[in-house]
Amino acid sequence: MNFTLPSVDKESKTSRVWMTSMMPFLFVEKDNKKLAEELLAKGFKFFDLQDETQESAYYGDIKISNIALNQNFLPYIERRLFPSSVDEHAFHRFSKAIPKKGEMVIHDRHYHFQILSVDVILCPFGVGFATVRVELQDNYSLSETLDFMHHFRILEPKALDEKGVRLFVSSYTFHTVNDLFMMYLCPEIQPYIIHDEIRNGYYGSLPFFEDERMLVSSYIEIDEDELSIEQIYRVSQLDGFTENGLPYISSGNKEHMKEYLQTKINNRYMPKLCDITTEHVQTTIVFKQADEVLRRKARARFMGIHYYNVLLHYFYKLTLLELSFRYSELSWRTDEVYIEKLMKQITIFSSKFYFQEVSSRSSSREMAKRLRSIFKIDELFGDVAKTLDALYVNQEKTSDQRQNQLLFILTMFSVISGIFGMNLVVNEWDNGYKWSKILHYSIYEWICLVTAVTGILMSAGLLLSTIYLWGRRKIQLKKWY
Repeated sequence: MNFTLPSVDKESKTSRVWMTSMMPFLFVEKDNKKLAEELLAKGFKFFDLQDETQESAYYGDIKISNIALNQNFLPYIERRLFPSSVDEHAFHRFSKAIPKKGEMVIHDRHYHFQILSVDVILCPFGVGFATVRVELQDNYSLSETLDFMHHFRILEPKALDEKGVRLFVSSYTFHTVNDLFMMYLCPEIQPYIIHDEIRNGYYGSLPFFEDERMLVSSYIEIDEDELSIEQIYRVSQLDGFTENGLPYISSGNKEHMKEYLQTKINNRYMPKLCDITTEHVQTTIVFKQADEVLRRKARARFMGIHYYNVLLHYFYKLTLLELSFRYSELSWRTDEVYIEKLMKQITIFSSKFYFQEVSSRSSSREMAKRLRSIFKIDELFGDVAKTLDALYVNQEKTSDQRQNQLLFILTMFSVISGIFGMNLVVNEWDNGYKWSKILHYSIYEWICLVTAVTGILMSAGLLLSTIYLWGRRKIQLKKWY
């Protein structure tokens, strides 16, 4: 792909813009059905490929093809992404159309948008996603579009230049995007979200997450035949405006931009459109040369195939990060039950969900390959599997040492009792026994007495210890989410 190098100040106009923002969260997995029932009761609908009415129910004037979705993914992935009921161990998507107009105000800049729909996707291992689809209403410049996306993906502003956002939807006013999700779009999930005891706010539920912002998938149609390298780099980073309202770019080195974008861009359909995939942004840019037929296909692909491709690999990433965080919080000497549970989870994850090939289409395979590379999924999986295996080996060694020590003690008591015969003393322990006789015991009788009493106490201790460990195991399993 050839990059031109005009000034970043040269603005490009957009004609149609859609954005999908994914908010990840953790929930109690055993409450999956309970949360599903509540979502259904509040107007959400379970997504089913057999229901053709859902092909155009959630995407504005865009219509996707359920047949294309079904045929794009390989069978073992298709049955995980598109289950026929909530009873299956798979991705359960609940969708709700919310055709509401909204306005975002940030630093005296006004952006009008249309909310199309919201998804709540309950995935295995207690990982969930709340997704909102938005369409910009006016023909904004590229900088304005990126500025809107940049601020909309921030759930809870921290930096000074990010604060001051106001969102107006219907008759409500929200000061953070997190409030928009939790109070308006999908308040049903809030009671089920797990929060860390130390960290506050929304991302207290994701203490392992590396960036407190949503992942954005966008579709942008521009009135240009090409974009400069600076503008494409800005799209990949969602660089909008500076505090002074000037177009912002987060790098000043063109060689760095070119090197960075070389592995992030799919130019398969250039010069009509291109796909950009980065750590936090998946964008399709459609240029002026594209005809209406190609535009319709690209829009449907963005809302359908791309959406599920990003969702699947984002799930891979978050699940592996979650497992990494959990084993980092454990002590292999005291949390044996948790380690066993983690080993079981990584086994189920790798056998049922984690596959190198997920698509039967070459274009989708290319995107999946880039997502795996950019999200560093294979590296995360290798680290998790290796670490959990080491923890399990250490746990096995500790368990073997305990069993060997117990076997040694029991063997010693068996040998001693066999040599001296504890009946020398035990037979005398009847109702008429006088304990003053102990003072006149011989050395052999003292050995038998100590052996007998110690054996009885040890048996009682082992029984109590077994009951305690059994109860502790039950409590730990209940605490596990």
